[in-house]
Amino acid sequence: KKETKSNKMTTGSPSVATLDNARDINSSLIEEVSCEIETMRKKSNQANESNACHHIPVTCFETIRFLPGNQSCIDCQARNPDWATISYGALLCINCAAKHRSFGVNYSKVRSLTMDHFTAQEVLILLEGGNQQLRRFFERHELLDGKSSERYFTRAARFYRTGIDQHVTKLAKKPYEGREASRRGYSCSIRQQNIHPCSSNEKSRQPMISAA
Repeated sequence: KKETKSNKMTTGSPSVATLDNARDINSSLIEEVSCEIETMRKKSNQANESNACHHIPVTCFETIRFLPGNQSCIDCQARNPDWATISYGALLCINCAAKHRSFGVNYSKVRSLTMDHFTAQEVLILLEGGNQQLRRFFERHELLDGKSSERYFTRAARFYRTGIDQHVTKLAKKPYEGREASRRGYSCSIRQQNIHPCSSNEKSRQPMISAA
């Protein structure tokens, strides 16, 4: 009986060693991702082109695919999306990618994860974005109802595009340390910015927050 009780206690909760191993794996992945980003930057510097493009490195690719929410398209929930909107750091299915192309690059820049090339900063946007993060943003601003295409022309959407671009521009100045590290020290959330969703077309109104 004592042995049975002991076994239940052992299998019922993770050991400290197991938790430490999980942390080590996560830390190892972040280091690999960071090395791949740095390699992309070095290649760009060697070519004297700050915006030189490359295929997404293997570990970065796998990390992006397994971010929360990235297993389904941000707009239609189709499984295993293999296209991306760089403007939002989110993944799309091929049909929704075609729709985003029709928006124009000022509203959504589209790339194929497997066929196209990316700059190091664009890969960072995908690493720092994710479908769950964008979907929660749209949910907070009541932009999940109605046609999916309309939400991308709102003031709130423009705020998100500008915010993630500025966030990644800061990260690009130093070695990448992962999503958790990149979010330390943020004292101002999107909800504190008093952004109100705007259902009208952004082309006909000035944004509440400038891109500068």
